[in-house]
Amino acid sequence: MSLTHKFAELVRAIEPQDGAAQTMPLVPLRKPRQIPDADSLRDHLQIALELELSTLPPYLTAMASIVDGTNLDVSGLIRSVMMEEMLHMVLAANVLNAIGGNPVLAKKGVAPEYPTALPDSDGSFLVSVEPLSLGAIQTFMRIEQPTPKHTPAKADGYATIGQFYAAIMEAIVRLSKKGEIRFDHNPGRQVSPSDYYNGHGNVIRVHDSYSAIEALKEITHQGEGNDDTIFESGHVVDGVGYELAHYYRFMEINLGRRFNEGDTPESGPTGALLPVDWSSVKNMISNPKRGWFTADDPRGKLMDECNHSWAMLLRELQAGFRGDKQGIHRAIPWMMKLKYQAQALMNVPSGIAGMMLGPSFEWPEEV
Repeated sequence: MSLTHKFAELVRAIEPQDGAAQTMPLVPLRKPRQIPDADSLRDHLQIALELELSTLPPYLTAMASIVDGTNLDVSGLIRSVMMEEMLHMVLAANVLNAIGGNPVLAKKGVAPEYPTALPDSDGSFLVSVEPLSLGAIQTFMRIEQPTPKHTPAKADGYATIGQFYAAIMEAIVRLSKKGEIRFDHNPGRQVSPSDYYNGHGNVIRVHDSYSAIEALKEITHQGEGNDDTIFESGHVVDGVGYELAHYYRFMEINLGRRFNEGDTPESGPTGALLPVDWSSVKNMISNPKRGWFTADDPRGKLMDECNHSWAMLLRELQAGFRGDKQGIHRAIPWMMKLKYQAQALMNVPSGIAGMMLGPSFEWPEEV
């Protein structure tokens, strides 16, 4: 099969099929299609935080499931996306703080339980916590899918993340012109470049409508590309793939081929092969649950420890977004610990169909 035909099949595979919304639970609409006022805008920016947060567990789990010493390029690509999702949380928090919001992460129900639809989306697909696989990568592409031209902005029940952020940006411009929002709230909470560094992307302090729009554009350009290209805004391929938009990094893994300079969304990748060993992955059961085990079961206790690290990670990030800038730095060791605990769980038999356990990312009862 030619690469062109394979690329066409891939596009068809990740597009919503007729009736897909009928076979998966829809998320109830919580707001009107257009964001009407400042309170609703703050609500939607909180949803943006939850949206970016919801991608971390699936990406981290897929990366952690790779057998040590194998699939190094694949692991690097997934890790790069995961770290940029952290940047997206920073940017969404900066916008939310600037207009008088209060970022919330460390609370039961904020982080989703898996499998889940993306927060406030149309529910047309579900995201799982599962090991690396072709299906998992295609789900990641569906998360990051570019928004077709002329697609209307949609605050609720969106099909693509780009639609959702377009609705937020439209509201920022409209409400700012009407004088219904200001950007001078909580200036001490603004995360600066000196407070956070992840290797790619720009940390933007928000102080007016222009900087708010720039921060949100940074999010969408990193995810789906910029101006119908495969790149993040203002970047070219760096030889590793980290300057590609997230969608196209995952496409490289899915097709097992790198993008070349000059490639386009229509051409797909035409560069060197990207070997992917799908067998060098831990045999983890998808979407494990702490409730499968009794309180004193050692397997459950290991899951408790992992969930505690998840909660502490969210607590530190929340502190960082509420003015304690060191919280962001304190969150990094918790993320590393979480990865190691997830890997350790993948060596523990689940007792189900010969599969191993893994992280569940559930909010612990004791926190």
